[in-house]
Amino acid sequence: REVRAPSGRPIMNVIQTDASINPGNSGGVLLDSSGRLIGMNTAIYSASGASSGVGFAIPVDTLKWEVDSILRLGKVARPALGVSYL
Repeated sequence: REVRAPSGRPIMNVIQTDASINPGNSGGVLLDSSGRLIGMNTAIYSASGASSGVGFAIPVDTLKWEVDSILRLGKVARPALGVSYL
């Protein structure tokens, strides 16, 4: 699923969840009913501004790639086209 950040930037490849995401627990694990890691809680969309709403998590496959990049390079390597305009 793709969602838009408040800035309008697209956030691609996220898992939509009804798991509660409260202030301070983004970055926590998202587990399936068997206790297997499936993602990391990241954001919540809430019309009221409360902690209830639709939660979003980064899938574990994306996390594996990002963590490997951080361990190898010390940062997340993001692909770029190198195109600019005046």
